[in-house]
Amino acid sequence: MAYIVKYIKEFTDHEKIKAVCAKDVALGYKVKVFASPKKQCDICMDNVTFEYVDKPMEHAVKAAKELYAEKCQIYLKRAIYSVDPREYDFAEKIRELDYQEAQELSVNGFNGIMYEVFDLAKRNSVRMEVLSLNDSEPTVIKEVSGVGEKIIKSMSKDTDINVVTLTKVPDVKGLVYRIFKVLSDGDIYVDSVLLPAASKMIQDISFCIKGGDRDAVEQLLMSKQKELGFSELVINDDVAKISVMGAGFHTQKGIIARLLQILYENDINITTIFTSEVKISIVVDRCNADKAIRAIHKEMISR
Repeated sequence: MAYIVKYIKEFTDHEKIKAVCAKDVALGYKVKVFASPKKQCDICMDNVTFEYVDKPMEHAVKAAKELYAEKCQIYLKRAIYSVDPREYDFAEKIRELDYQEAQELSVNGFNGIMYEVFDLAKRNSVRMEVLSLNDSEPTVIKEVSGVGEKIIKSMSKDTDINVVTLTKVPDVKGLVYRIFKVLSDGDIYVDSVLLPAASKMIQDISFCIKGGDRDAVEQLLMSKQKELGFSELVINDDVAKISVMGAGFHTQKGIIARLLQILYENDINITTIFTSEVKISIVVDRCNADKAIRAIHKEMISR
């Protein structure tokens, strides 16, 4: 008899838990459910077992591998959407994600599943399904061949950022390392570094920090200005970072051009762009953040 493994975050509605388990048992599966030790359940069903452990989500993924389970289902308050459904009424449920897309999503605003859980599932080739007790259609997370119809799957907004720019930094071997070593020693988290090619042996360096770190960053870098050799420290705190995520950015032509066209057509100025294989982050004026999300979502996700 094949297994389905489940992690259920909310244990308040025992009838719904029984219903989703009974559905799988009726299809011929054994069901193993994981939850935290604080969420005991008195449900007793044939072919359904409950286990209460620390880090139940990780245990569920490991058990799915050990039991050769058909899938590992993660039940949260809500499934995964293209944008935060609490903030945008046009949010669409994502039907399928590659592991790498899911990992990127976990560090860009989706707080239901930690990066390490997606990584564990990827390394063990465990098919995951994220849904809620009220959902019948999950978001499937697995190894995806190709990028499908939609290159962009999801978007996030981060308004708790500042963009730091160091101007006229000398193009000297090891200097960039020393700049970020100062920040690392000061326990500053740095995100999205932009390091353009040097011109005339100088360059400007931009990067994002959390808004709460502004004063600390300013103090750290200005105290080392002479040693680091930059001309000016500029911090822009009236910005937001819009991230669009999807597999295949590096194989699809014209994605950045299309994003820039959409923003241009909507009179949205861009401060900085950072890219990776599965994410493009665009820094805009904070007042334009929602406008940018609506425009990009309409043109590149909803269609």
